[in-house]
Amino acid sequence: MRNVIALALASVGLAMTALPSGAAESLGTILFGQPTQPGIIAFVIGRGKHDDDAKIPSIYRYPSPEMVARAQNEIASDAVIRDYLNERNIQPHNVLAIQTAANGGKVIYAR
Repeated sequence: MRNVIALALASVGLAMTALPSGAAESLGTILFGQPTQPGIIAFVIGRGKHDDDAKIPSIYRYPSPEMVARAQNEIASDAVIRDYLNERNIQPHNVLAIQTAANGGKVIYAR
């Protein structure tokens, strides 16, 4: 088992040295690939009582009609969000809320 781990670490080390100096890749992008859209993340909320859903604030699990309307307006006016939803196969009418993070990124809550 130790040999496998050592071989894996050596392979990653060699891959890192083989990159050109101008490459804009980090270890995270090498191991996990490029994110679909930097600055946007989506949470799909299930209909049942799941443990993962309990971590999402109730204001987003049970949004007001005004919050849903704001989210729909933001989707209509932002092509980047529409493209992201299309890539993730999330129908725009299933978006419950969109939160703007402190760094300007978007957090999308959908069912």
